[in-house]
Amino acid sequence: MKYLIILFLLVYAYSNEPELQQVPVENKQPEVNSAEQQKQADINNSFITKYEYGKMLYNNPRGIGCNSCHGNDARGRKMVDFKQLHDKKIYNCSLVIPDIKSIDYQTFSTKVNSKKNAHVKFEKEQVCDKLIYYANVMPTYFLVEDEIDAIFYYIQNLK
Repeated sequence: MKYLIILFLLVYAYSNEPELQQVPVENKQPEVNSAEQQKQADINNSFITKYEYGKMLYNNPRGIGCNSCHGNDARGRKMVDFKQLHDKKIYNCSLVIPDIKSIDYQTFSTKVNSKKNAHVKFEKEQVCDKLIYYANVMPTYFLVEDEIDAIFYYIQNLK
């Protein structure tokens, strides 16, 4: 019985709905030169700014955000102090996250997606450096060039 009432209400609502007229719409756009078209395309095709996109990626690119280690200001910091026993000698080590606010784009871009060089040589007393290097602390994000550019832009424009 309740299904019959629902069906009746639907039919009644549909039959009393006024018909919509379709009015053709002309798509006239003013003529502009190609430089102005490119400028308009850059503005009109994004729903967030490059700064906002860079901030979003900096805070969460794909998992651990850059800010987790480099800080909200991208100035780096000492992450941890630890001791390492090697050849019956104790080494006092520190993991220091570098400042990425003041590096150039080429260095930044290379470091973001680079893999470790397995052929790097360390001196015997560089126990801490070797340990940190092979620990592969910096994650690889597999970012595309536009993403790297947006993050770099955000970092450079931090106040």
